[in-house]
Amino acid sequence: MIEPRFKRRQLSLATLALFAVAACGGEAAGTADAADSAAPSAASQAGAGTVVAATAASGAAEQAMTESDRLFLDMADGACNAVDFSSFFKAFTGSWAVRAKYTAAAVSHGMTGKSRSLPRRDYLALDDFPISPMDYDYVTAASAAAFEGKPDASWRDLSYVQLEFNTANDNRRRVDWLPGIFQKHQTPPPPELEEGLGELVRATGGGGTLLFFPTETCWELVEDVRNPAPQR
Repeated sequence: MIEPRFKRRQLSLATLALFAVAACGGEAAGTADAADSAAPSAASQAGAGTVVAATAASGAAEQAMTESDRLFLDMADGACNAVDFSSFFKAFTGSWAVRAKYTAAAVSHGMTGKSRSLPRRDYLALDDFPISPMDYDYVTAASAAAFEGKPDASWRDLSYVQLEFNTANDNRRRVDWLPGIFQKHQTPPPPELEEGLGELVRATGGGGTLLFFPTETCWELVEDVRNPAPQR
């Protein structure tokens, strides 16, 4: 079996452009499952330029704005207009610039039961958002960073995550994520598994919860809480 190869952590520019176009023309969708509560806050308003700080209010370190950042920002804006959370989440996980624009004034962050409220500037300065997009799936940000710096890396070097999306009646969005071993990792994988990760076989970490509150124009991150690793 030939393992697929990856050349970069971010989605290709062509793929990003297609996602951005799709987000601009997407339709609203959602479920009626309940999301956990957290204190609402005002929407973050950040600008975009050739070199962007995550606004003076955010306190995030300046980073160079790349073409993929611009495409992710376009994708997020289109997703907001279309009330398309799936595309918005893809953009949010893919770019620091999107996170700077759509993070609340205060974010609950830390381990379950020990989280504390951080000002936007302090949360963004941690640069600790837990997951990243990888093609049509998601992986832990730590494994994506390691993968990017490894010349001979393959998909098996990545820690893929399972996502569960829930929507409350007031349009709050909760995303539960869990890293693990999937059917794709089995040798050989199930014959009926053609593409994708397949079912989660075993959790390899505790994962966590990301909570987004609706604003007048989109959503913003209000909670990033991690769970302890499972006992072995």
